[in-house]
Amino acid sequence: MDDKTTNELIIRIRVEDGIRQEFNQTLSDRVDRYLEVKPLEIVPYTHFSAVSVECALLFRDGHFYGCIALTQAVAEALVEFLCRKNSVKHSKDFKTNVTRLAKVQFITHDSKASLLKIWEGRNDYHHLNTTIATDRQTLERLAREKCKLLSMVEAEVFRFQIIDGVRVPEHPEYWDINDEKTQVFLRIDP
Repeated sequence: MDDKTTNELIIRIRVEDGIRQEFNQTLSDRVDRYLEVKPLEIVPYTHFSAVSVECALLFRDGHFYGCIALTQAVAEALVEFLCRKNSVKHSKDFKTNVTRLAKVQFITHDSKASLLKIWEGRNDYHHLNTTIATDRQTLERLAREKCKLLSMVEAEVFRFQIIDGVRVPEHPEYWDINDEKTQVFLRIDP
């Protein structure tokens, strides 16, 4: 083995060991964080279904900046989806869209409040303005809050019941049902 290969192997072993140590030291905290914000297990198959799960995974792994920004992006995609599915005129302004959806009762007052809370500080996190929080505890609190709020909105929008073993959505227009079948996104475990 030449010197370059030996050095690369040594670096690889050090990196693996560092990752293993970090994982072992943070495992309990990661499990706790994931259980706090666990995403819905079954949602319609949309362009943001998988991305929504990543919000919880970012929070689980302590990537709070990323969790905040991605949660805000998913909220924006969800609102655009709701506008399109309900033929509500879509604006470039998120708050206008949320207000329109609430006005025509496609979302509840609670979901409206949750979406607007998720959106708070959006431009600051999107542009990494100097005003964003840098304290890790503050970031964790914000990420937790936004992730939980997103999950609550998704639970309302994609609510369903199981009747005689069949999933019956409260809002079937969001599920693209064809011949009594629909594609779903399963979010069983991390």
